[in-house]
Amino acid sequence: MSEFQPAIEKVRLKNGLTLLLLPIPDSLLCSIHLCLAMGNLFESEKERGLSSLLQEVIVKGTQTKDAMTFNREIELLGASIESSSNHFLGRIAVEGPNEQIFAILALFFELIKSPALKKEEIEKEKRFLIDQLAALDDDPLKAALHRFKKAFYGTHPYGSSTLGEPDCLVTFTERKVFDWYRRWYVPNNMVIAVVGNFSLNRMKDVFLHQMGELIPQKVKPYQEDSFYPLSLRIVEQKDIQDSWMVYGFRAPSLFDVRGRAAFELLSNSLGGSMYSRLFLKVREELGLSYQVGSMYVPFIGPSFICAYAGFSYPFFEEIIQIFREEFHNLEHINPVEFEETKNYTLGMYLGRFETVYSLSSMISFYEKIGLGWDFPFKYQEFINNMSLEEALSIYSKNKGEGETLGAVVPSQIKK
Repeated sequence: MSEFQPAIEKVRLKNGLTLLLLPIPDSLLCSIHLCLAMGNLFESEKERGLSSLLQEVIVKGTQTKDAMTFNREIELLGASIESSSNHFLGRIAVEGPNEQIFAILALFFELIKSPALKKEEIEKEKRFLIDQLAALDDDPLKAALHRFKKAFYGTHPYGSSTLGEPDCLVTFTERKVFDWYRRWYVPNNMVIAVVGNFSLNRMKDVFLHQMGELIPQKVKPYQEDSFYPLSLRIVEQKDIQDSWMVYGFRAPSLFDVRGRAAFELLSNSLGGSMYSRLFLKVREELGLSYQVGSMYVPFIGPSFICAYAGFSYPFFEEIIQIFREEFHNLEHINPVEFEETKNYTLGMYLGRFETVYSLSSMISFYEKIGLGWDFPFKYQEFINNMSLEEALSIYSKNKGEGETLGAVVPSQIKK
């Protein structure tokens, strides 16, 4: 993995744009990733979903090409393009044949410098996002997780779906979307990673020519806010057959690197695989659930670890008790299990370095949030060097803080 580090060149243009270049000789594919600060964390309550709407509509053509023409030209180059936003980051990613890299870049530059943002496309994507929000409850696990986040975060931006809120989405005008674009698509808010087989000097010249004249603007920086979980219990009835529960508590943030390594390891031991504690206890031993596991979700600022399961409602309180016991029992994990979890975690982690797409995604992401493009290459050592004693010490300081539960249960039962 470390062999990539000397090859990555970081270039910072005078206007603040950060460029990460990773030439890989003989690579047949190239990948371009743009990362920007945007998303729930930067939206007011009346702006929920504005980042998501912008990211949906921004790939729907340019000032000179309608959506069909633009995407047709991308496809004719053998490339694909996608855009998204999450709680604190927006992305545009392009991947295609390396021999077409500069033709692909030409379309990429045109898109981010002069998107169409047409009213008809905006209205179409607003309807799409509202439909997507309505469909979230069709998946009972997502429905339970949504209620967990509401119970944990309350009115904090992380408590809302990254898709937005329907009452907000319907109010967004063409002018509002364009102003949001102008606010965030500025060079000093951009990190762009290019991975593929190319000449460094030519690539730097192309970016300087295409992006060097963009004018920077003041951009709100990332910062961790003071927050304490609401620690509520939200249970709602729905027209479903089985109950679904998400139970968890506060965990270290993205920037707490050692805490993050400890919680990732312990979460994988708890419910990260078919040989994890929850899977063996709840499914194999007791037969109470057909889907059970755990997640550690590190954000900028308030983050969480949780366990989840789908089960028959009569076992509701028993599942809660099992979750509490298994979270407690992590404090007694033995050295052999801990080392096995390390191997599993490292195997999963190293798989992220296999493609040009994942490489460009990781280095641009970590550079943008402030941990540095080289963080993904260092994180392996944090996992390797994490001792069982340190992991348990970190865990004991966080365990149970802000205990929260979100669940959906069948409508025909009496709560």
